Order: sequence, then C-alpha cells, then structure tokens
Amino acid sequence: MSEVEDESDLKNNVGDIVESAPKIIVDTRSPSIDDSTSLNDDLVSVSGSNARPLYSSRMSLDSYSIRRSFDSSVMGRHSRSFGFDKENHSGSMEYSPLGNNSIYEIVMNTRRKDWLAYPTVNDIPPVPLSKPVIEDSWKKAVKQYVTEVKSESSIFESTSNLRSMTRMEQLRQLEKYDKSNPEVCTDESVSEGAENPRELDEVPSFYFEKDFQLDNPRTFHRIVKGIDLQLSRLTVSDQSTRDEAHFELKDRLNYYLDTVENLLVAEISKSSHKFFHALADVDQIQQKAGSTVAELDKLTEAVEIADGEKIRKRIDSLQKVFKRKNVQKLEQGLLQVKQVLTRSQECKELYDKGEFEQCLDLIGSVDCLIKGDDSHDQTVQRWVADWPYKLVDLKSVPALTETREFLTNLMIEIGGKFSLQLCDILLKDVETYCESVSVNETLERFQNASSSRKFLEMDPDIVSTVKGLIHQLRRCEELASSLELYREKCITEVKSIIKKHLPQKHSTSPLEEQDAVDQPRSQQSVSSGSKLSRLIREQTPAEFQEMLVTIFTQSSEALRRFSRHQKLLLDLSLSEIASTPTSQENDNQQSMIIQLDIRSGINETIKILQLRMGKIIAVRRELTATLRFDHFLKLYTICVLFIQECEAVSGEFLTKYFSDVLAAQIKNYISSQGSRNMRTIQIKINAEKWIPFIVDRTIQKDVNDIVSSVDLDPLDWVQYSDLLKPAHIHEDTSQTQPGHRKSVVVGDKTFVASEALLTCIAMIKEIFILSTNLPGAYLPHFEKLAYDLLYQFNTYAIDSVTLPDKTLSKSGKNLSIMSESLDCLAEFVLITQRFYQRLLNFTRETTQHELLNYNQLLQKYQASAETIYRSNAPPPPV
Repeated sequence: MSEVEDESDLKNNVGDIVESAPKIIVDTRSPSIDDSTSLNDDLVSVSGSNARPLYSSRMSLDSYSIRRSFDSSVMGRHSRSFGFDKENHSGSMEYSPLGNNSIYEIVMNTRRKDWLAYPTVNDIPPVPLSKPVIEDSWKKAVKQYVTEVKSESSIFESTSNLRSMTRMEQLRQLEKYDKSNPEVCTDESVSEGAENPRELDEVPSFYFEKDFQLDNPRTFHRIVKGIDLQLSRLTVSDQSTRDEAHFELKDRLNYYLDTVENLLVAEISKSSHKFFHALADVDQIQQKAGSTVAELDKLTEAVEIADGEKIRKRIDSLQKVFKRKNVQKLEQGLLQVKQVLTRSQECKELYDKGEFEQCLDLIGSVDCLIKGDDSHDQTVQRWVADWPYKLVDLKSVPALTETREFLTNLMIEIGGKFSLQLCDILLKDVETYCESVSVNETLERFQNASSSRKFLEMDPDIVSTVKGLIHQLRRCEELASSLELYREKCITEVKSIIKKHLPQKHSTSPLEEQDAVDQPRSQQSVSSGSKLSRLIREQTPAEFQEMLVTIFTQSSEALRRFSRHQKLLLDLSLSEIASTPTSQENDNQQSMIIQLDIRSGINETIKILQLRMGKIIAVRRELTATLRFDHFLKLYTICVLFIQECEAVSGEFLTKYFSDVLAAQIKNYISSQGSRNMRTIQIKINAEKWIPFIVDRTIQKDVNDIVSSVDLDPLDWVQYSDLLKPAHIHEDTSQTQPGHRKSVVVGDKTFVASEALLTCIAMIKEIFILSTNLPGAYLPHFEKLAYDLLYQFNTYAIDSVTLPDKTLSKSGKNLSIMSESLDCLAEFVLITQRFYQRLLNFTRETTQHELLNYNQLLQKYQASAETIYRSNAPPPPV
C-alpha cells in the first residue's frame, strides 16, 4: 500500500479510529494551557505537513479532537471532524463549563431535560478501532530505533526535570533583582542584561513552570508541538521522515538548553566577585576568633590564681560549720534515743499498774518519737520543744530493735486484754438475753405465732462500752484479731449450750473416776462417747423431746443475738476506721476491713450445731422408730423449725447432714410402722370373736374426721404439729366414757362394729395424720401403708375362718359381724383413694410412686362378702 493511499484511508475513517495519525492544526493563541479546555480535547489528532518554522506559534490542546462526544447518529460515522478553538464553541457556555459537545452535557443532562433514563448507545455510540496494518519487520525496526536514540534519551531525561526547571526560574528572579538594584547594575551588566532577556524569551514559558512534568501528556504534546514524529507509522519507508522530525526536535531543545546555559554562565560570572569577597571575610573572622580564644584562656588563668585562696578559705569555713552542726545533730539524736528508752520504761510501769489506755497513749507517742514525726502528736512536741533540729528517723538504729519489739509486744498484750474484755461483755450479754427469753416465747417465734424482735434490743451502756473497746483495739491494731477471737468464743458458747443440756451421769464411784483418769486420752474419748450414747438412749421420749426443744430454742436465741452483735460490731468498726485520720492509716487497713465481719463464725457455729444435733438424733434411730405418731410429729416439727431458723439466720443452706438424718428417721419410721401395723392387725384378727363392740364418742369422731379429710384437713390433725399445744394422749377404754352404741356410722351408712375394725380405723387415722403433717415427698409411702393395711385386713379376716379345703368354718364365729366390718372397710378404700388424690394434687413435691389398684382391692372385699353370704352360716347363740 502506498503512502498516499494510507493518508486517504486515515482521513476517511477519522470518525471511527481514535488513535489515527496525528494532524497538525496551526493555532495562534497564547502558548499557555487554559484549564477550561474540554475533556474531549485530550483525545488529540495530529497530522499534516512537517514544514513549519521553528519558532512559529505552538499548538493548543484545545485544538485536538477526534470526534465530538455528542454527535447525532444521522451524521454517520464517516463524517469529517474539524478542530476547534476554545472561543469557537457552537453552543452557549451555559450548557457546559467544559464547552458543548462534551460528556458533561450528556451525564448532567443540561440540554435535553425530558430524559428520564441514563444515556444509551444511541446517544454515545461506541467507536470501533481499526487494527493497524504493521509489517512483520516492525520489531526489528523498533529495536534498531531504540538503540539509536538510547544515548540521546538518557541525556534528555537527565536534563529535563522539575528541579532544573525550578532552578531556571530562580535565575530569572535573580536577574530581575540585579536589574532592580542600582548598586549591582554596572555598564557591563546592563549591556549583557539587554541581550539575555531577549534570548530567554525565546524559550517557552511552560518550561519554567513549577509543576512542569514531562510525563504529563499535555506537557509532552506542547514540547513536540509543530513536529510530526510519525508515531503511528513504523514502516521502513517512513524512517527518513521520522529522523528529520527527530533532528528538528533535537535542534529546538538544544537551542533552549544553550540559551539557559549561556544565561547561567552570565549570571555566575556577574556574581563571582561577591563570592571571593565573602571568602576574604571568612578568613578575617577566623583570625579574630582565634585571638579572642587565646585572650579568654589568659583571663581564666588569672581568675583562678586570684580567687583560689579566697575560695579555699571559705570552703574550709563551711566545712567547719557543717561539722559543728553534725555534732549538734548527733548529740540531739543521742538525746532522742535516751528519751525513747526512758519513755519505754514508763510504758512498762503503766502496764504493770493496769492503766492500759494511758500506756497505749504513751506507746503511740514513743512510736512517733522513734519515727521522728512530731507533726501530729502534741506529747512529742512538748518533749522536743527546745530542740534545734528536726527529729531523726530511728527505725533503722540496731540498738533500738529490742525496744521496738518490746513496745510491739506490749501493744499486743494490751490488745489481748481489750479483746478479752470485749468478748466477756458480749458473751455476758448473750447469756443474759437467753435467760430472759422463755422456751414458749421462742417456740411462738418459731411457729410465727409471735412477731417479737426482742433480740434486736440492746442496752445503750453496753453499746457505749463496746464502742470504746473497739476504739482502743483500733489503736492497738488488734481489732481484726479480737473479732476473730469472738468468732471462736461464739462457737464455744454454742457447744457449751449443747453440753449443758445433755444427759449427765448422776453418780460415779471414786474407783470409776480413777479408772477414767488412768486411761489414755483416746480411750477416754471413746468411753465418754459410748457413755453419752447410752445415756441418750436411756432417756424417755418426753425427756429426749424436752432436751431437744431446750437446746434448739436456746441455741436459736444465741444465734439471733450473735447476728445482732455482728451488725453492731461491723457498724462500729467501720465508723471507727472512717473517723481515723488518713495520716494514721496503715498499709493493711483495706485487708483488715474484710476481717471485721463475724458472719463466717456464725455460719461455722450453725454447721457445728447441726452436725452435733444430727449425731445426737441418729443415736436414737431405733427408739424413734417405735415412737407414738404424735411424739414423732413433735420431734419432726422441732427439727424442721430449727433448720428453718438456721437458714433465716445465715441466709443460706449450710449443711445437708441434719436434713439427711431427719429424712432417714422418717423413712425408718414409715418402714417400722408398716411392719408394726401388719403385726398388730394380724394378732387382733386371730383373737377376734366377731362380736359387736361398743363404740365410744371419740372413735366416732375419728371416723367423722377421716370422712371429712377427703375434702379438707381436720383442724385437730393439724394441731399435732403445734408445739405449744399439750401432747395428745390415746384414750384407753378405761379412761373414756362408755357408749351405748355398737355401730360405726360412715357417711350415711351404719355398720356393726368389731374390735378389729376399730383397731384398723385407729391405724388408718394415724397414717392420715402423718400424711397431713409430713412433707409431700412421703405421701406415696403412706398411701402404700394404708393400702397394705386394708388389703391385709381382708386377707387375715378371711384366712382366720377358712378351712384347709377353702370352705368357711362353722366354729362359733359370727360371720355376719365380719361381713359388716369388711363392708365398712370397703367404704374406707374409697375414702383412702380420694384422700391421697387430693394431697398429691396439692403437693409441691415431685413424687414418683407405684400406682395402686383400688378397684382390685374393692373387688377383693366384694368377693369376701359374697363368700360369707353364700356360706349361710347362722349366727352363734348369744
């Protein structure tokens, strides 16, 4: 393809090819770049002739354009585009500050206000790029070209940078300064200055701009303006054209460089005389500085010689003054030590006389004297009022080590005395308070029958005395240890309460006492333990009950009083610490505050109390299982109330041992009662003659209570747990008024009574009363007891009159009375079922128990009654 055909093809496709051959458009505007040029002007198109003068006006980037960004699609892609100047816009500037035909008008929608969507491809049609046709030898040609221009490119990169351009600008400023200064402006400089500006004006001004950057495309285009480098043509045939353009650009840049270098040489030559003049001044300054230093050395030697003797004499005088003061301080220190020893002896004398408060005051003053601090103690200030120097800290003096230890031990001994006084006062208060409260008053408080808070009342004199002792203990730094001692005394006091009410052996022979003394201590403890267990087991139920009530009530009142003391001691101790001046606080004060609460001692007392009482109750496990039901309920009630009292005092559940012992007692009692009931009912039935039995009023009342228990708990049954009520005593037939009726009324039915029937009803009543008063967790066990009792009654009754051949005996027993008893107990089967259904529905305990078949039990009773009816046995003669 020829060169002419290439140029024609490029001109025809200038609207489609973005990176086409550059075209040169002559622009007569100022060489400076205007910032308001269109954004599309960055896509320049340069082409045309290379024949232009070297110093013709340069191109502006505003004149470069390929295709306007907002051409109508009707114009077609082969329409010819023309360069345009900034002043030659076809539209008004009000549509776009960048000129019309710009991306700004489309994106900001300044012309077509009715657009509702973003620009589409029709508004900004894509510009396809044609693939340039390059010969295969282009790589070789490019490589050869790079090798030829490599050296010249290095020179260009080293000289064309921002720093050199900035230096040129400085030279121009220097030239202006020399022209404005008439002193520097000579005839020669005037003649040279007239020529240099003319040559410097030929260099374009953008080379001297501070933001000159060669890698900026706009700057580069301004440098090569007017020269067609044929960058888009890499054929060998265009090599000569590119070389000519290259040489033209090289000559232009060399001319600019020579102009600047000539200016630089001229400026340096003009300022050379100033440089040599400055060097001469520097030499003179160095000479004067050397002579000044020498004169200063001489002056220093003269001053040292002149003042040496005077200064030495004054130093000797000061040393003597210091020595005299040190001797005086030493003498005062010895007097201070002597004062410490003398006052320490006075402390010992005051302690021997029992004047502990005065002794404590004196110990505090001596301690301040040892520390050398007289700012807070008036006594020390009075001792050293005429001493000239400040006191010395004598804590590190070895000779006073024993004296300091003696004072510390003396303070500890005084603190111990005050601690004992405090414990005695508080324990005496506890003892007096416990004696002032009766057992019934405590039981009323246990059962919420009384709202008395007598344990909170304290004598104001005792409070005042305790406050003074706490103040003294705080001064002795023994407050925490004294409260620790009181905690131990609390435990001992409760132990003594238990020990005082335990059973004691009344008489002991001298021989037994001697044997006990001669035994080893380990054997003595075992022997004493076994004796105590035997004594506890030998007590009657009433004595054991009375002992438990007394121990529990007095211990409870003591614990309540301890809790009142705990609050009193904590309040007074914290108030005492808060009132102490900050200067007298020691390092362990914060840790001591934690030790002021004696609650841990009270909790430990409760643990010990519950453990010991649990062991005492466990000793009588077998005896407890044989108790009458009302006695057992009394025992259970006082134990439960004491556990609740301990939780109320401590605020937490401290130990499970006592509760576990009580739970074991209940289970053992239930098991024993079941065996005892079976044994009793069997004996009664075997001895029963089945004759009518007289029913007194109390028995009928018990039957009525059992019937009403299906709906609610009878009041008499609930009162069995009332410790303030007298114990219920079973009435014997000899003590009750004999009745005239021989029948039992159950609801609206009347049944002829028998002795075995009344015994079974009494057992059912006991089981129901225990079920009502004991925790709901044991209801399944009591229900099983009642069920088994009814079941075995029917079995024993039928077996007692059944022959080996399974027929009823005709041996003189009134089977009709037996039938009446069985019919009566059949009614109690339904009552038992409904009674336990009510209790299990209202209990809060989650229980799992065996489902009892009451229907089967009723069928068994009905079968027994049917068997008796079929026997047709006539009643025996009266």
